[in-house]
Amino acid sequence: MLESAGAHEAKILISAIDNPETNYLLVETVKKHFPNLELMVRAKNRGDAYELLEMEVPNIYREHLDSSVRLGKDVLVKLGFRAHTVHRLAQNFIKYDEAALKELVKVKHDQKEYISSVRRTIEMQEALLSSELNRQFTLNDQAWDSEVMKGK
Repeated sequence: MLESAGAHEAKILISAIDNPETNYLLVETVKKHFPNLELMVRAKNRGDAYELLEMEVPNIYREHLDSSVRLGKDVLVKLGFRAHTVHRLAQNFIKYDEAALKELVKVKHDQKEYISSVRRTIEMQEALLSSELNRQFTLNDQAWDSEVMKGK
């Protein structure tokens, strides 16, 4: 089916299949028969992302991460934090979480080490976010949603 769909000429294959097992099978098939085809795969959760990382899929998009971060951003803006600041925090959170995912996958089979690593990761993320939110963002911040830029 991939052959008839033009996989040999394609540059990228995007997979957003709901069933993780089907996704894994697709990844294996593509890697075997179309090794030059770049994979971009949606993972439903962290567990699926671990499996895809172990399969050496470089472009993983976690469904739950993106919606959770978006919800968090919206809540912070409604609570009065500046949109630019919240956007920057969210991007930093995603970068940090993706880096942590690549480290956590290495210890996922050692429950004690995994739990310890997850706790350290959560503490670090909380500390980073807390320190950013406690700063004064209006002082010398000429970002796109600042009062100066809006002309107020």
